[in-house]
Amino acid sequence: MTNYFFSIQFQKNIKMKKRFICLLAIAAIVKHVSAQDEFDALRYSFTPYQGTARGMGIGGAVGSIGADFSCLSVNPAGIGIYKSSELMFSPSFTVSKNNTTYLGTSSTANASKFNLSNFGIVITNNRKSPNSRKNGWKSINFGFGMNRLATYKNEFIYSGKNTKSSLIESFADDFNSLGGINSNSLNNVNYSAYAAYQTYLIDRGMGADSNKAMSYVPFDAGINQTKRVIETGGMSEYAISIGGNYMDKLMIGATLGISSLKYNRTLRFDEVDASNDLNNDFKYMRYTEQLATTGNGINLKLGAIFKPNSKFRVGIALHTPTHIELNDASSISMESHTDSLLLSNNPTANPVTKFVQDSMLVFNYSMTTPYKAILSGTVLFGKLGFLTADIEYVDYSFMKYNYGVGYETESDAMNRVIQNTYQGTVNLRVGAEAKLNNFNARTGIAYYGSPYADSKIGGARTNISGGIGYRERYWFLDATYIHSIQKTNEVPYILARNNADVQAASINNNRGNVVISFGVKF
Repeated sequence: MTNYFFSIQFQKNIKMKKRFICLLAIAAIVKHVSAQDEFDALRYSFTPYQGTARGMGIGGAVGSIGADFSCLSVNPAGIGIYKSSELMFSPSFTVSKNNTTYLGTSSTANASKFNLSNFGIVITNNRKSPNSRKNGWKSINFGFGMNRLATYKNEFIYSGKNTKSSLIESFADDFNSLGGINSNSLNNVNYSAYAAYQTYLIDRGMGADSNKAMSYVPFDAGINQTKRVIETGGMSEYAISIGGNYMDKLMIGATLGISSLKYNRTLRFDEVDASNDLNNDFKYMRYTEQLATTGNGINLKLGAIFKPNSKFRVGIALHTPTHIELNDASSISMESHTDSLLLSNNPTANPVTKFVQDSMLVFNYSMTTPYKAILSGTVLFGKLGFLTADIEYVDYSFMKYNYGVGYETESDAMNRVIQNTYQGTVNLRVGAEAKLNNFNARTGIAYYGSPYADSKIGGARTNISGGIGYRERYWFLDATYIHSIQKTNEVPYILARNNADVQAASINNNRGNVVISFGVKF
Protein backbone atom coordinates (compact mmCIF):
# COMPACT_ATOMS: atom_id res chain seq x y z
CA MET A 1 0.00 0.00 0.00
CA THR A 2 1.11 3.56 -0.59
CA ASN A 3 0.51 6.02 2.17
CA TYR A 4 -2.77 4.59 3.49
CA PHE A 5 -1.52 5.10 7.03
CA PHE A 6 -1.19 8.85 6.43
CA SER A 7 -4.94 9.38 6.87
CA ILE A 8 -6.69 12.74 6.97
CA GLN A 9 -9.21 11.77 9.64
CA PHE A 10 -9.69 12.01 13.37
CA GLN A 11 -9.03 8.70 15.03
CA LYS A 12 -11.56 9.15 17.84
CA ASN A 13 -14.40 9.16 15.33
CA ILE A 14 -16.30 5.86 15.18
CA LYS A 15 -15.96 5.77 11.39
CA MET A 16 -12.20 5.62 11.86
CA LYS A 17 -12.40 2.17 13.40
CA LYS A 18 -14.56 0.90 10.55
CA ARG A 19 -12.09 2.35 8.10
CA PHE A 20 -9.16 0.78 9.93
CA ILE A 21 -10.72 -2.69 9.75
CA CYS A 22 -11.07 -2.31 5.99
CA LEU A 23 -7.48 -1.11 5.70
CA LEU A 24 -6.22 -4.15 7.57
CA ALA A 25 -7.83 -6.24 4.85
CA ILE A 26 -6.16 -4.11 2.20
CA ALA A 27 -2.82 -4.42 4.00
CA ALA A 28 -2.94 -8.11 3.10
CA ILE A 29 -1.99 -7.08 -0.45
CA VAL A 30 1.45 -8.64 -0.72
CA LYS A 31 4.71 -6.70 -0.92
CA HIS A 32 4.70 -7.08 -4.68
CA VAL A 33 1.66 -4.86 -5.26
CA SER A 34 1.13 -1.13 -4.87
CA ALA A 35 -2.33 0.47 -4.90
CA GLN A 36 -3.59 3.92 -4.12
CA ASP A 37 -6.05 4.80 -1.39
CA GLU A 38 -9.17 6.93 -0.91
CA PHE A 39 -7.20 10.18 -0.67
CA ASP A 40 -5.56 9.56 -4.02
CA ALA A 41 -9.02 8.91 -5.48
CA LEU A 42 -10.14 12.32 -4.23
CA ARG A 43 -7.11 13.98 -5.80
CA TYR A 44 -8.12 12.77 -9.27
CA SER A 45 -11.82 13.53 -8.72
CA PHE A 46 -11.55 17.04 -7.24
CA THR A 47 -11.23 19.33 -10.26
CA PRO A 48 -11.75 23.04 -9.52
CA TYR A 49 -11.90 24.30 -13.07
CA GLN A 50 -9.06 26.22 -14.63
CA GLY A 51 -8.79 27.41 -18.20
CA THR A 52 -8.97 30.91 -19.68
CA ALA A 53 -8.26 34.07 -17.71
CA ARG A 54 -11.76 35.34 -18.47
CA GLY A 55 -13.42 32.16 -17.22
CA MET A 56 -11.32 32.08 -14.05
CA GLY A 57 -11.83 35.82 -13.53
CA ILE A 58 -15.57 35.23 -13.05
CA GLY A 59 -14.94 32.42 -10.57
CA GLY A 60 -15.22 29.65 -13.14
CA ALA A 61 -18.97 30.34 -13.45
CA VAL A 62 -19.10 29.77 -17.22
CA GLY A 63 -22.01 27.29 -17.25
CA SER A 64 -24.49 29.64 -18.93
CA ILE A 65 -22.47 32.64 -20.16
CA GLY A 66 -20.80 30.70 -22.98
CA ALA A 67 -18.47 31.89 -25.76
CA ASP A 68 -15.42 31.10 -23.58
CA PHE A 69 -13.24 28.05 -24.14
CA SER A 70 -13.47 27.09 -20.45
CA CYS A 71 -17.14 26.25 -21.02
CA LEU A 72 -16.16 23.17 -23.05
CA SER A 73 -15.16 21.51 -19.75
CA VAL A 74 -18.17 22.88 -17.81
CA ASN A 75 -21.20 23.22 -20.11
CA PRO A 76 -20.34 22.45 -23.74
CA ALA A 77 -23.53 24.16 -24.92
CA GLY A 78 -21.59 27.41 -24.43
CA ILE A 79 -19.78 26.71 -27.71
CA GLY A 80 -23.06 27.44 -29.49
CA ILE A 81 -22.92 31.10 -28.43
CA TYR A 82 -19.71 31.78 -30.40
CA LYS A 83 -20.33 34.18 -33.30
CA SER A 84 -16.82 33.94 -34.77
CA SER A 85 -13.96 31.47 -34.84
CA GLU A 86 -11.27 31.84 -32.18
CA LEU A 87 -7.76 30.67 -31.33
CA MET A 88 -6.32 31.22 -27.83
CA PHE A 89 -3.79 30.09 -25.25
CA SER A 90 -3.30 30.83 -21.53
CA PRO A 91 -0.01 30.48 -19.60
CA SER A 92 -0.19 30.65 -15.80
CA PHE A 93 2.00 30.87 -12.71
CA THR A 94 1.04 29.30 -9.38
CA VAL A 95 2.50 29.88 -5.90
CA SER A 96 1.45 27.66 -3.00
CA LYS A 97 2.11 28.33 0.71
CA ASN A 98 1.27 25.93 3.53
CA ASN A 99 1.22 26.98 7.19
CA THR A 100 1.02 23.96 9.48
CA THR A 101 0.70 23.32 13.21
CA TYR A 102 1.47 19.97 14.83
CA LEU A 103 1.86 19.24 18.54
CA GLY A 104 2.21 22.95 19.24
CA THR A 105 4.89 23.62 16.62
CA SER A 106 4.33 25.78 13.52
CA SER A 107 6.01 25.30 10.13
CA THR A 108 5.84 26.86 6.66
CA ALA A 109 6.62 25.56 3.17
CA ASN A 110 6.32 27.12 -0.29
CA ALA A 111 6.14 25.85 -3.87
CA SER A 112 5.74 27.52 -7.28
CA LYS A 113 5.08 26.39 -10.85
CA PHE A 114 4.71 27.73 -14.41
CA ASN A 115 2.26 25.81 -16.57
CA LEU A 116 -0.17 26.09 -19.46
CA SER A 117 -3.70 26.63 -18.21
CA ASN A 118 -5.42 26.45 -21.58
CA PHE A 119 -5.12 26.40 -25.34
CA GLY A 120 -7.72 25.77 -27.99
CA ILE A 121 -9.50 26.59 -31.20
CA VAL A 122 -13.18 27.05 -31.99
CA ILE A 123 -14.46 26.93 -35.57
CA THR A 124 -17.90 28.37 -36.25
CA ASN A 125 -19.96 28.45 -39.44
CA ASN A 126 -22.24 31.20 -38.17
CA ARG A 127 -24.79 31.85 -40.93
CA LYS A 128 -25.13 35.59 -41.66
CA SER A 129 -26.87 35.56 -45.04
CA PRO A 130 -30.55 36.63 -45.39
CA ASN A 131 -31.51 33.06 -46.28
CA SER A 132 -30.14 31.82 -42.98
CA ARG A 133 -33.12 33.35 -41.21
CA LYS A 134 -35.26 30.56 -42.67
CA ASN A 135 -32.99 27.95 -41.14
CA GLY A 136 -33.62 27.25 -37.47
CA TRP A 137 -29.98 26.31 -36.84
CA LYS A 138 -28.00 29.53 -36.82
CA SER A 139 -24.61 27.84 -36.39
CA ILE A 140 -22.86 24.54 -35.81
CA ASN A 141 -19.53 25.03 -34.01
CA PHE A 142 -16.57 22.76 -33.36
CA GLY A 143 -13.89 23.07 -30.71
CA PHE A 144 -10.67 21.34 -29.76
CA GLY A 145 -8.10 22.14 -27.11
CA MET A 146 -6.99 21.69 -23.52
CA ASN A 147 -8.23 22.99 -20.19
CA ARG A 148 -6.17 22.32 -17.06
CA LEU A 149 -8.28 20.69 -14.35
CA ALA A 150 -5.81 20.54 -11.45
CA THR A 151 -2.26 21.50 -10.48
CA TYR A 152 -0.60 19.21 -7.93
CA LYS A 153 2.51 21.28 -7.29
CA ASN A 154 2.62 21.55 -3.49
CA GLU A 155 4.91 21.16 -0.50
CA PHE A 156 4.17 20.99 3.21
CA ILE A 157 5.99 20.07 6.39
CA TYR A 158 4.96 19.64 9.99
CA SER A 159 6.89 18.59 13.08
CA GLY A 160 6.56 18.33 16.84
CA LYS A 161 7.55 16.41 19.97
CA ASN A 162 5.41 13.31 20.52
CA THR A 163 5.23 11.41 23.82
CA LYS A 164 2.22 9.23 22.96
CA SER A 165 2.91 7.22 19.81
CA SER A 166 5.21 6.38 16.91
CA LEU A 167 4.72 5.76 13.21
CA ILE A 168 6.45 2.39 13.65
CA GLU A 169 3.47 1.19 15.71
CA SER A 170 1.32 1.38 12.57
CA PHE A 171 3.79 -0.93 10.80
CA ALA A 172 3.61 -3.35 13.72
CA ASP A 173 -0.19 -3.31 13.26
CA ASP A 174 0.35 -4.43 9.66
CA PHE A 175 2.25 -7.48 10.90
CA ASN A 176 -0.38 -8.23 13.53
CA SER A 177 -3.13 -8.11 10.92
CA LEU A 178 -1.35 -11.14 9.42
CA GLY A 179 -0.94 -12.98 12.75
CA GLY A 180 2.21 -11.35 14.09
CA ILE A 181 5.78 -12.01 12.98
CA ASN A 182 5.93 -15.39 11.27
CA SER A 183 7.02 -16.90 7.98
CA ASN A 184 3.71 -16.01 6.33
CA SER A 185 3.70 -12.36 7.38
CA LEU A 186 7.37 -11.89 6.52
CA ASN A 187 6.60 -12.99 2.98
CA ASN A 188 3.35 -11.07 2.57
CA VAL A 189 3.43 -7.92 4.69
CA ASN A 190 3.83 -4.60 2.85
CA TYR A 191 7.32 -3.25 2.25
CA SER A 192 6.99 -0.46 4.81
CA ALA A 193 6.41 -2.86 7.70
CA TYR A 194 9.02 -5.25 6.37
CA ALA A 195 11.57 -2.42 6.31
CA ALA A 196 10.83 -1.56 9.96
CA TYR A 197 11.49 -5.20 10.90
CA GLN A 198 14.74 -5.32 8.93
CA THR A 199 16.01 -2.13 10.57
CA TYR A 200 15.43 -3.45 14.14
CA LEU A 201 12.51 -1.12 14.88
CA ILE A 202 9.96 -3.97 15.08
CA ASP A 203 10.39 -7.34 16.78
CA ARG A 204 8.36 -9.89 18.70
CA GLY A 205 6.98 -8.80 22.05
CA MET A 206 7.82 -10.21 25.43
CA GLY A 207 5.83 -12.61 27.63
CA ALA A 208 2.15 -12.62 26.73
CA ASP A 209 2.92 -10.54 23.66
CA SER A 210 5.52 -12.93 22.28
CA ASN A 211 3.28 -13.76 19.32
CA LYS A 212 2.75 -10.11 18.44
CA ALA A 213 4.84 -7.62 16.52
CA MET A 214 5.89 -4.70 18.72
CA SER A 215 7.42 -1.32 18.02
CA TYR A 216 10.65 -0.69 19.93
CA VAL A 217 10.71 3.07 19.41
CA PRO A 218 10.70 4.53 22.96
CA PHE A 219 8.33 7.46 22.58
CA ASP A 220 7.43 7.88 26.28
CA ALA A 221 10.41 10.18 26.89
CA GLY A 222 9.68 12.05 23.66
CA ILE A 223 10.51 11.72 19.98
CA ASN A 224 10.72 14.61 17.53
CA GLN A 225 8.56 13.75 14.52
CA THR A 226 8.75 15.47 11.13
CA LYS A 227 6.73 14.77 8.01
CA ARG A 228 7.57 16.45 4.70
CA VAL A 229 5.68 15.94 1.45
CA ILE A 230 6.68 17.29 -1.97
CA GLU A 231 4.16 16.91 -4.81
CA THR A 232 4.36 17.75 -8.51
CA GLY A 233 2.25 17.16 -11.59
CA GLY A 234 -1.23 18.00 -12.77
CA MET A 235 -4.32 16.90 -14.66
CA SER A 236 -5.43 18.27 -18.02
CA GLU A 237 -8.45 17.58 -20.17
CA TYR A 238 -8.34 17.55 -23.95
CA ALA A 239 -11.78 18.57 -25.14
CA ILE A 240 -13.35 17.62 -28.47
CA SER A 241 -16.63 19.52 -28.69
CA ILE A 242 -19.55 20.19 -30.97
CA GLY A 243 -22.47 22.51 -30.36
CA GLY A 244 -25.26 24.29 -32.13
CA ASN A 245 -27.41 27.43 -31.89
CA TYR A 246 -31.11 26.98 -32.63
CA MET A 247 -33.05 30.17 -33.33
CA ASP A 248 -30.80 32.08 -30.88
CA LYS A 249 -32.95 30.52 -28.15
CA LEU A 250 -31.52 27.08 -27.48
CA MET A 251 -27.86 26.07 -27.49
CA ILE A 252 -26.87 22.44 -27.12
CA GLY A 253 -23.44 20.86 -27.00
CA ALA A 254 -21.36 17.82 -26.20
CA THR A 255 -17.72 17.35 -25.21
CA LEU A 256 -15.67 14.20 -25.35
CA GLY A 257 -13.14 14.74 -22.58
CA ILE A 258 -9.83 12.89 -22.66
CA SER A 259 -7.95 13.48 -19.43
CA SER A 260 -4.23 13.06 -18.86
CA LEU A 261 -2.60 13.13 -15.44
CA LYS A 262 0.84 12.92 -13.95
CA TYR A 263 1.51 12.89 -10.23
CA ASN A 264 4.77 12.54 -8.29
CA ARG A 265 5.15 12.48 -4.53
CA THR A 266 8.16 12.27 -2.25
CA LEU A 267 7.22 11.62 1.37
CA ARG A 268 9.68 11.59 4.24
CA PHE A 269 8.89 10.86 7.87
CA ASP A 270 11.57 11.26 10.58
CA GLU A 271 11.52 10.29 14.24
CA VAL A 272 14.43 11.38 16.44
CA ASP A 273 15.01 10.53 20.09
CA ALA A 274 14.48 13.65 22.20
CA SER A 275 15.66 12.11 25.49
CA ASN A 276 19.42 11.91 24.70
CA ASP A 277 19.39 8.47 26.35
CA LEU A 278 22.23 6.48 24.76
CA ASN A 279 20.99 3.19 26.22
CA ASN A 280 17.40 3.08 24.96
CA ASP A 281 18.37 1.40 21.66
CA PHE A 282 17.02 4.24 19.52
CA LYS A 283 18.49 7.44 18.13
CA TYR A 284 16.54 8.12 14.92
CA MET A 285 14.44 6.63 12.14
CA ARG A 286 13.97 7.97 8.62
CA TYR A 287 11.28 6.61 6.30
CA THR A 288 11.08 7.71 2.65
CA GLU A 289 8.45 6.90 0.05
CA GLN A 290 8.52 7.66 -3.67
CA LEU A 291 5.41 7.46 -5.85
CA ALA A 292 4.97 8.25 -9.55
CA THR A 293 1.52 7.90 -11.11
CA THR A 294 0.44 8.42 -14.70
CA GLY A 295 -3.01 7.95 -16.16
CA ASN A 296 -5.44 8.62 -18.96
CA GLY A 297 -9.21 8.85 -18.76
CA ILE A 298 -12.32 9.49 -20.80
CA ASN A 299 -15.70 11.07 -20.11
CA LEU A 300 -18.67 12.68 -21.84
CA LYS A 301 -20.25 16.04 -21.07
CA LEU A 302 -23.69 17.10 -22.31
CA GLY A 303 -25.25 20.51 -21.90
CA ALA A 304 -27.94 22.96 -22.94
CA ILE A 305 -28.46 26.72 -22.57
CA PHE A 306 -31.87 28.35 -22.99
CA LYS A 307 -32.30 32.09 -23.70
CA PRO A 308 -35.92 33.10 -22.98
CA ASN A 309 -35.02 36.70 -23.86
CA SER A 310 -32.04 38.98 -24.28
CA LYS A 311 -31.59 39.48 -20.52
CA PHE A 312 -31.57 35.93 -19.14
CA ARG A 313 -29.85 32.62 -19.81
CA VAL A 314 -30.32 29.29 -18.04
CA GLY A 315 -27.94 26.37 -18.43
CA ILE A 316 -27.82 22.72 -17.43
CA ALA A 317 -24.99 20.20 -17.84
CA LEU A 318 -24.30 16.60 -16.92
CA HIS A 319 -20.82 15.03 -16.72
CA THR A 320 -20.50 11.27 -16.84
CA PRO A 321 -17.97 9.66 -14.49
CA THR A 322 -14.42 9.66 -15.84
CA HIS A 323 -12.90 6.22 -16.26
CA ILE A 324 -9.14 6.49 -15.66
CA GLU A 325 -6.52 3.84 -16.35
CA LEU A 326 -3.64 4.36 -13.90
CA ASN A 327 -0.07 3.16 -13.55
CA ASP A 328 1.86 3.36 -10.27
CA ALA A 329 5.59 3.06 -9.77
CA SER A 330 6.58 3.19 -6.10
CA SER A 331 9.43 2.44 -3.75
CA ILE A 332 10.33 2.93 -0.09
CA SER A 333 13.48 3.06 1.99
CA MET A 334 14.19 3.19 5.71
CA GLU A 335 17.18 4.01 7.85
CA SER A 336 17.55 3.55 11.61
CA HIS A 337 20.15 4.30 14.26
CA THR A 338 19.67 1.99 17.24
CA ASP A 339 22.36 3.37 19.57
CA SER A 340 23.98 0.50 21.48
CA LEU A 341 21.60 -2.26 20.34
CA LEU A 342 23.99 -3.71 17.76
CA LEU A 343 27.11 -2.76 19.71
CA SER A 344 26.35 -4.95 22.74
CA ASN A 345 27.31 -8.11 20.85
CA ASN A 346 29.78 -6.52 18.47
CA PRO A 347 31.49 -3.27 19.57
CA THR A 348 32.70 -2.66 16.01
CA ALA A 349 29.22 -2.96 14.47
CA ASN A 350 27.59 -0.04 12.67
CA PRO A 351 24.56 1.20 14.65
CA VAL A 352 23.01 2.50 11.39
CA THR A 353 20.91 0.02 9.42
CA LYS A 354 19.45 0.75 5.99
CA PHE A 355 16.73 -0.95 3.98
CA VAL A 356 16.17 -0.14 0.33
CA GLN A 357 13.38 -1.79 -1.62
CA ASP A 358 14.93 -4.33 -3.99
CA SER A 359 12.89 -3.22 -7.01
CA MET A 360 10.41 -0.55 -8.06
CA LEU A 361 6.81 -1.72 -7.69
CA VAL A 362 4.72 -1.25 -10.82
CA PHE A 363 0.96 -1.69 -10.62
CA ASN A 364 -1.77 -1.07 -13.21
CA TYR A 365 -5.36 -0.48 -12.14
CA SER A 366 -8.33 1.80 -12.82
CA MET A 367 -10.72 4.12 -11.04
CA THR A 368 -13.99 5.90 -11.73
CA THR A 369 -14.65 9.48 -10.63
CA PRO A 370 -18.12 10.78 -9.61
CA TYR A 371 -20.70 12.18 -11.99
CA LYS A 372 -21.44 15.92 -11.91
CA ALA A 373 -24.63 17.89 -12.44
CA ILE A 374 -24.53 21.67 -13.02
CA LEU A 375 -27.33 24.24 -13.03
CA SER A 376 -26.45 27.75 -14.19
CA GLY A 377 -28.04 31.16 -14.68
CA THR A 378 -26.96 34.50 -16.13
CA VAL A 379 -28.47 37.98 -16.00
CA LEU A 380 -27.22 40.27 -18.78
CA PHE A 381 -27.21 44.06 -18.59
CA GLY A 382 -26.85 44.77 -22.28
CA LYS A 383 -23.47 46.23 -23.15
CA LEU A 384 -22.73 47.01 -19.49
CA GLY A 385 -21.92 43.45 -18.39
CA PHE A 386 -23.49 40.48 -16.66
CA LEU A 387 -23.91 38.53 -13.41
CA THR A 388 -23.66 34.73 -13.57
CA ALA A 389 -23.68 31.71 -11.23
CA ASP A 390 -23.20 27.92 -11.30
CA ILE A 391 -24.48 25.39 -8.78
CA GLU A 392 -22.71 22.04 -9.06
CA TYR A 393 -23.44 18.75 -7.31
CA VAL A 394 -20.77 16.06 -6.92
CA ASP A 395 -21.13 12.85 -4.87
CA TYR A 396 -17.61 11.76 -3.95
CA SER A 397 -18.84 8.57 -2.28
CA PHE A 398 -19.39 7.21 -5.82
CA MET A 399 -15.65 7.04 -6.52
CA LYS A 400 -14.54 3.46 -7.18
CA TYR A 401 -11.31 1.54 -7.65
CA ASN A 402 -10.74 -1.61 -9.66
CA TYR A 403 -7.38 -3.12 -8.74
CA GLY A 404 -7.81 -5.90 -11.31
CA VAL A 405 -8.26 -9.65 -11.42
CA GLY A 406 -7.14 -11.34 -8.21
CA TYR A 407 -7.63 -8.21 -6.08
CA GLU A 408 -11.42 -8.02 -5.98
CA THR A 409 -11.46 -8.26 -2.18
CA GLU A 410 -9.05 -5.35 -1.84
CA SER A 411 -11.02 -3.28 -4.36
CA ASP A 412 -14.29 -3.91 -2.49
CA ALA A 413 -12.67 -3.06 0.86
CA MET A 414 -11.25 0.22 -0.41
CA ASN A 415 -14.53 1.16 -2.09
CA ARG A 416 -16.30 0.65 1.25
CA VAL A 417 -13.73 2.98 2.82
CA ILE A 418 -14.54 5.56 0.16
CA GLN A 419 -18.28 5.26 0.84
CA ASN A 420 -17.71 5.75 4.58
CA THR A 421 -15.24 8.62 4.15
CA TYR A 422 -16.89 10.86 1.56
CA GLN A 423 -20.24 12.47 0.84
CA GLY A 424 -22.07 14.45 -1.80
CA THR A 425 -21.35 18.16 -1.84
CA VAL A 426 -22.63 21.33 -3.49
CA ASN A 427 -20.20 23.72 -5.14
CA LEU A 428 -21.14 27.33 -5.87
CA ARG A 429 -19.47 29.67 -8.36
CA VAL A 430 -20.52 33.30 -8.84
CA GLY A 431 -19.01 35.87 -11.19
CA ALA A 432 -19.59 39.29 -12.71
CA GLU A 433 -18.18 41.28 -15.60
CA ALA A 434 -18.45 45.04 -16.17
CA LYS A 435 -17.78 46.51 -19.60
CA LEU A 436 -16.62 49.98 -20.63
CA ASN A 437 -16.06 50.21 -24.37
CA ASN A 438 -13.30 47.68 -25.08
CA PHE A 439 -12.26 47.24 -21.46
CA ASN A 440 -13.64 44.64 -19.06
CA ALA A 441 -13.33 44.22 -15.30
CA ARG A 442 -14.20 40.89 -13.69
CA THR A 443 -14.57 39.38 -10.26
CA GLY A 444 -15.74 36.06 -8.91
CA ILE A 445 -15.89 33.70 -5.98
CA ALA A 446 -16.10 29.91 -5.94
CA TYR A 447 -16.88 27.74 -2.94
CA TYR A 448 -16.14 24.02 -3.13
CA GLY A 449 -17.76 22.20 -0.22
CA SER A 450 -15.91 19.65 1.87
CA PRO A 451 -16.10 16.15 0.37
CA TYR A 452 -15.57 14.51 3.79
CA ALA A 453 -18.45 12.99 5.71
CA ASP A 454 -16.69 13.96 8.97
CA SER A 455 -17.03 17.73 9.31
CA LYS A 456 -14.00 17.88 11.64
CA ILE A 457 -11.64 17.20 8.77
CA GLY A 458 -12.41 20.40 6.89
CA GLY A 459 -11.38 20.36 3.25
CA ALA A 460 -13.67 23.08 1.84
CA ARG A 461 -11.96 25.41 -0.63
CA THR A 462 -12.70 29.05 -1.46
CA ASN A 463 -11.38 30.77 -4.60
CA ILE A 464 -11.53 34.56 -4.89
CA SER A 465 -10.66 36.06 -8.27
CA GLY A 466 -10.35 39.35 -10.05
CA GLY A 467 -9.24 40.29 -13.54
CA ILE A 468 -9.24 42.70 -16.44
CA GLY A 469 -9.49 42.35 -20.19
CA TYR A 470 -9.18 44.27 -23.41
CA ARG A 471 -11.04 43.18 -26.57
CA GLU A 472 -10.72 44.40 -30.12
CA ARG A 473 -12.59 43.07 -33.13
CA TYR A 474 -9.90 40.55 -34.08
CA TRP A 475 -7.96 39.94 -30.87
CA PHE A 476 -8.22 40.00 -27.06
CA LEU A 477 -6.00 39.97 -23.98
CA ASP A 478 -7.13 38.97 -20.47
CA ALA A 479 -5.39 38.70 -17.10
CA THR A 480 -6.67 37.25 -13.83
CA TYR A 481 -5.46 36.58 -10.30
CA ILE A 482 -7.06 33.78 -8.24
CA HIS A 483 -6.47 33.35 -4.51
CA SER A 484 -7.39 29.95 -3.08
CA ILE A 485 -7.84 29.11 0.62
CA GLN A 486 -8.23 25.61 2.05
CA LYS A 487 -7.92 24.24 5.58
CA THR A 488 -7.60 20.54 6.46
CA ASN A 489 -6.63 18.43 9.45
CA GLU A 490 -4.34 15.46 8.90
CA VAL A 491 -3.59 12.59 11.26
CA PRO A 492 -0.12 11.28 10.27
CA TYR A 493 -0.95 7.59 10.90
CA ILE A 494 -3.61 5.28 12.30
CA LEU A 495 -3.09 2.88 15.21
CA ALA A 496 -5.10 -0.17 16.25
CA ARG A 497 -4.82 0.20 20.02
CA ASN A 498 -7.90 1.70 21.66
CA ASN A 499 -5.99 4.16 23.84
CA ALA A 500 -4.04 5.61 20.93
CA ASP A 501 -4.20 9.41 20.79
CA VAL A 502 -2.62 10.44 17.50
CA GLN A 503 -2.83 14.21 17.27
CA ALA A 504 -3.87 15.90 14.03
CA ALA A 505 -1.78 18.40 12.11
CA SER A 506 -3.58 21.54 10.95
CA ILE A 507 -2.72 22.50 7.35
CA ASN A 508 -3.68 25.93 6.00
CA ASN A 509 -3.06 26.15 2.27
CA ASN A 510 -2.99 29.49 0.45
CA ARG A 511 -2.52 29.37 -3.30
CA GLY A 512 -2.11 32.25 -5.72
CA ASN A 513 -2.53 31.80 -9.47
CA VAL A 514 -1.95 34.35 -12.25
CA VAL A 515 -3.42 33.51 -15.67
CA ILE A 516 -2.97 35.47 -18.89
CA SER A 517 -4.95 34.64 -22.03
CA PHE A 518 -4.29 35.88 -25.54
CA GLY A 519 -6.51 35.10 -28.48
CA VAL A 520 -7.35 36.01 -32.04
CA LYS A 521 -10.71 35.91 -33.80
CA PHE A 522 -11.25 35.11 -37.45
